[in-house]
Amino acid sequence: MAINISVYSNANASSQAVSFDFVGDVLAARRDTNSASYEYYFKILSGARQDDNTSFPAKVVRDLSTDLALNSTHQSQTNTTNAYSDIRSMVVDYMYDAIHGHTANQYGSGCTSQRPMRF
Repeated sequence: MAINISVYSNANASSQAVSFDFVGDVLAARRDTNSASYEYYFKILSGARQDDNTSFPAKVVRDLSTDLALNSTHQSQTNTTNAYSDIRSMVVDYMYDAIHGHTANQYGSGCTSQRPMRF
């Protein structure tokens, strides 16, 4: 099961795609608790390129409250540290970030810069 999003640019008459895949596989990651549980992860992939022709890195989101788009500290659309309220708001924010990019340390998040999506 995945969410596949196609973004169309009127100015360039072209589109790009981003996929939010729900992964329930084994993931090598640090856990803060020792409790046994089955967890789902969101893997964000895109064949699109940034406007400087570099690839977008794959991203893995483990939690709607601690994996915000900008260095896990801020949402990309707004200067807020609030957790995502649902999966839809997380997808919208990560899409906004992929399309528009962000500057280094945007909103004081400590993130590195990311170029906007090339169409």
